[in-house]
Amino acid sequence: MSPHDQLAGLDLPTLQVLEAGLALGGLVTEAEVSALVGADATPYLQRAADAGLVARLRSRLTVNGILREVFARPLGVGPPAGQLAVVLNVDDLKVIASNLGLPTKGRKADLLEAVAEFFLETGNVHGLVKRMPTATRTVLEEADSDGGRIRRYGGSGIAHRSRYQNRYRQVHPLDWAEEHGLVYRVTWEDYQLAGQVALALRGADYRAPFQSQEPPAAWHTPDPATVRRDAQAQGIAVVGLLSALLDGAGREPLATVKAGGVGVRELTRTAKTLGVTMSTVRLLLAVATEAGLAELGERVIPTAAYDRWLKLGLDRRLAAMLKAWRDLDYLPSSQTGPWAPDYDEAWSAHARMAALRALGDRATTNLEQAAHWMWWRRPLTFGGTTTVRGLLEEATTLGALGAGAISPAGQALLADKDIAKAVGDLGEVARTARLQADLTAVVAGTPSPELAELLGATAVVESRGIATTWRFSPTTVRGAYDAGWTEHRLTTALTKITEGGLPQPLVYLLADVARQHGSVRVAPVASTLVSDDTALLAQICADKRLDKLNLRLLAPTVLASQANTADTMAALRKAGYAPRQQNADGRNVLEKTRRHRA
Repeated sequence: MSPHDQLAGLDLPTLQVLEAGLALGGLVTEAEVSALVGADATPYLQRAADAGLVARLRSRLTVNGILREVFARPLGVGPPAGQLAVVLNVDDLKVIASNLGLPTKGRKADLLEAVAEFFLETGNVHGLVKRMPTATRTVLEEADSDGGRIRRYGGSGIAHRSRYQNRYRQVHPLDWAEEHGLVYRVTWEDYQLAGQVALALRGADYRAPFQSQEPPAAWHTPDPATVRRDAQAQGIAVVGLLSALLDGAGREPLATVKAGGVGVRELTRTAKTLGVTMSTVRLLLAVATEAGLAELGERVIPTAAYDRWLKLGLDRRLAAMLKAWRDLDYLPSSQTGPWAPDYDEAWSAHARMAALRALGDRATTNLEQAAHWMWWRRPLTFGGTTTVRGLLEEATTLGALGAGAISPAGQALLADKDIAKAVGDLGEVARTARLQADLTAVVAGTPSPELAELLGATAVVESRGIATTWRFSPTTVRGAYDAGWTEHRLTTALTKITEGGLPQPLVYLLADVARQHGSVRVAPVASTLVSDDTALLAQICADKRLDKLNLRLLAPTVLASQANTADTMAALRKAGYAPRQQNADGRNVLEKTRRHRA
C-alpha cells in the first residue's frame, strides 16, 4: 500500500498536523506541533497514531518518514538539520558542535546525535536565529522564500575555513550559518537551509495552515421522485448530445493536434454547435473514446460500435456511458492541492466513486460548498476542490446525480449492479417530428437515428434540451440536393415523419430550391482546345488515338481535355496535328530550345 493510500482516509486538519510535525524535524512533542499550528494538535496526532503514522519514542513522537513521499517539502521547508548533517565529516561536526556549545569529543554518531537533538528544541533554534549576524539573516530569509536553496560559488570546508580564519580578509554571510549548522552543502555550489531554521526565520508569530472546522455546506433530505425525474431528464439530454456529437464527427471528423487530443479551436466550435460548454464536449469525447464509440487518432471518428450503440434503448445507452465515465483515466481540472498524488486509471475511478459515496443520503443545492466539504474530509482522495467540483458536475451531466443527490443510476454504479435497470424507463426514441410553418422541426425527446439523419441532412439544429429544434433554410435544403436527394424523395421522406403534414412554406421552399438547383453546372477542365475550324475539332474529338484525353465538345469551337496542357500538346503532335500553345490570357507561348552548358 502506497503512502497516499494510507493517508487517503485522513481529513485536512490531521494531514496539516502531520505536515507540521515533519517540518519540525519529524521528532516532536505535542506542545511543539500545537504551537506551530496555533491549536491543540493532540486529537489529530492520536488519530494519526491510530493509523500507524505516528509512534511514541520516549518523550517525543516520531512521524513516519515514509510520509516524506507525500510531503516532499513540508510547509515549504527542506530536510531537518539532523538529516542534512549526515554528509559532514567528523572535523566539520566538531566545529559545529563547538559553536553550538555542545561536547566535541566522541564518535561521529555521537556528534550527529547531539547536533540533531539541539535543533529539535525550538527554543535553541530561535535563540540561534536571534544572535546571527544581520547579513547572514538577510541571505537566509531570501533563501527561505526560494525554497531554502542557496547558490554559492567557491568556498572551502567548515574545518579548513575555521582553522585558517585569520587569513580571510572578507567573510561570506554563509560562513557563520554553515559553521553553526544552519545551512549544509548539498552540491559543490548549492547549500540547503535546515527545515527547523527556516521555520524560526519566519518569526515566533508564524503559524502553519490549520483548518480544524469543516467548511459549511447546506444539506437537505432528497425527495426520491424528484431525484429520479431530474436524473432521467439529464440522462435523456446527454444521450442526445453524444449522438449529435458523433453524428457530426461522422460527417466532418474532428481534427486533433500534434500534442494529442482535440484542440481548443475545435472544442470551441463544437461546443457552440451543440450549445454546451467546452468542458462538456471534453467529457463527451472522453466517454465516447472510453466506451469504444469513437476512435481518437489524427481525427476523431465514430466506430462501428457507435452504430450498434444507436440501436440500443435509451437506458442501455446511458448505462454504457456511465460505465465508461467511471473508468476514465483522468480527473477534471488540472488544479490540484498541495499533496496531490500522481493519478492513474485505478485512482481516477476510485476518486469518482468516492465523490458519489461522500454524498451518502444527502442532497445539496450548492455544488461549490459540497466540493469544499468533501475535499476537507479527504484531501488526498481528490487533490483539490476544483477536481471535486468537476466530478460532481460530470456526475450531474450524466445523470449519476439528480437534484443534488445520488440518483438510482449512481447508486447502481457504486454497487456495480444493473445500471440500465436502475435508470428506469426513459421512454422510446422519437420517430416523428412536428414540422411548423416557421420552417422549424421540433422533436420531443431523443430522435431515432433515422430521424436524426434525415433532419440533419435537410436542416440545422437551432436549440437542444428536452426537445430539439431544427431549422430549414435554402442553404440546408440545397445541401440535401447536393447530397443526392431529389424534391420528390425529400417531400416523401418528410411527409412520413411529420405529425400533421408538410406546412405550405416548407413545400414552397423545397420546390423553389429544386427549381434553381443545377441550373448552373461546374465541371473540372485541365486544358482546352480552341479553333475556328469546327470540322477539325470534330475530327480531333472523334480520333481514337486521343481517347486518353477524354475530349468533350463544350462549344462548336471549344474542346475540353482532362489532361494538362503539356500532355495534351504531346498527344496531339503524336497523332499528327500541329497545335500551338497559349497561356491563360490567350497569348501564344514561344517554345525556344534551351542550350545547356556545364
